[in-house]
Amino acid sequence: MRRDLDSYYVDSGRDDPVRITIPKGSYVPHFEWHKMHTSDASPREPALELHDRSTTAATRANWTTKLGIRRYAPVAAALAAGVVAWIWLAARPPSSPMTPREPAVLVMPFEPLTPGENTRLFAIGMGQELTSNLFRFGGFRLYTSPPNAPTVKSDTAPRLGASYVVRGSVQTSAEEVQVTTTVFSENDEIVWMRTYARPFDPQSLMNVQRELASEIATVVGQSYGVVRNDIRADPPRNMESYLCVLRAQAYRSTFRRVDFDPAMQCLQQTVQRDSQYSDTWAMLGWLHIDAGRLGYSGDGNPQTEYDKALEATSRAIALQPNNLLALKALASAYHFTGRYADSDRISHLAIDLNPNDPDILAQFGWRLAIRGNFSEGVPMLKRAIERTMHPPGWYLHFIAIDLYLKGEYKQMLDVAETASLRDSGFSQLLIAMANAELGRRDATQTALKGMSQYKALADDPAGFLRRNGAADQVVDALMTGLRKAQALVAS
Repeated sequence: MRRDLDSYYVDSGRDDPVRITIPKGSYVPHFEWHKMHTSDASPREPALELHDRSTTAATRANWTTKLGIRRYAPVAAALAAGVVAWIWLAARPPSSPMTPREPAVLVMPFEPLTPGENTRLFAIGMGQELTSNLFRFGGFRLYTSPPNAPTVKSDTAPRLGASYVVRGSVQTSAEEVQVTTTVFSENDEIVWMRTYARPFDPQSLMNVQRELASEIATVVGQSYGVVRNDIRADPPRNMESYLCVLRAQAYRSTFRRVDFDPAMQCLQQTVQRDSQYSDTWAMLGWLHIDAGRLGYSGDGNPQTEYDKALEATSRAIALQPNNLLALKALASAYHFTGRYADSDRISHLAIDLNPNDPDILAQFGWRLAIRGNFSEGVPMLKRAIERTMHPPGWYLHFIAIDLYLKGEYKQMLDVAETASLRDSGFSQLLIAMANAELGRRDATQTALKGMSQYKALADDPAGFLRRNGAADQVVDALMTGLRKAQALVAS
């Protein structure tokens, strides 16, 4: 936003009477008067109306009195976002078709459906709190509308290039508050809708508001959520760099061998062409990790790939220390180079920066579990799954293994089969193990056949597990289960 404001005032906004800046390290806008030539000013219709500052102050004061809110930081951040969004929407010249742009999300004010001041003020706070939570996620442009703005025209989202529009409503009764949130696509199709109900307790209303806003933001903004974008850093310098990162992310949703080489080649070329783009270095680190752990390495030496991953992810962090995509990749690189304390430290830092992202929890939980720490890792994985609309298969693997170790084979089979819907190979190993324990020979044989198609695992199961950092107890348990499955089929 800071960069786009600067660009705007250099070009079409050079004669605006008021200039808005956002100092680094702050979300509070600064306003400065600027001399303009009124004869050059052309009227234009603002897409979203700007709040009068005195009205906003009065509303906030009333809200504080009615609901007992004492902390203003999220509200201030959201109001600042609304101001910046209005400047962007009302005055920013359209970008070139070749300008790389992230998807846009437009958050509309929540509508109070129940009469009464408390409902109205809760609706205002709900929208502002949701906006504040969404700012924790990257990968998309976020537009907001002031609570008293007129209804946005139906063609506003297409003109903005908005991929999603978030609308919500609030109803209250003496017993509970209901918040309904709907996400529309750019074609006005409903892509997600949910109603949340919570006890209506004026004393804890702010906590309810924060809880609901956090839940909604997580579903909308996180890596496997409605918007389905990974945490991103600064925009790239050109479209090719941006598309390369998207290609690498698409590969990592399936880990298919056929997609690996094109993604790796693209990233290697991009870091030469656009060496200051942190996301590219982070994704390059991820692919070097995959080259080692999945057996995609050309020289067959996984440690060489892990060292390259650490070098690339460290470069990404040097370019942008708080890039969450880079932090997640760095934590993984530390894990695969055996620096577990450093991996855990970076994981905690990433969680502190964005506690709403379940992908951070899932990655940390996976690493803890594969090292044998199921008591901490499995609850993290379960929390990640609860916050994800369509979790990838690897979120579920160590939950299934934990059930295996506890002798709960039927539950293990259910979890492994769910994982197999979005995964190939490793889930088939788990399905074979569960079916073998349940005495299901044909199903075990089918699963082993499916596993055999996953060459990196089938050729050397124990080596595959160890390349992923598996502790001896994990390797021993899985190899015992595999031998039982193979013995059942051979009998």
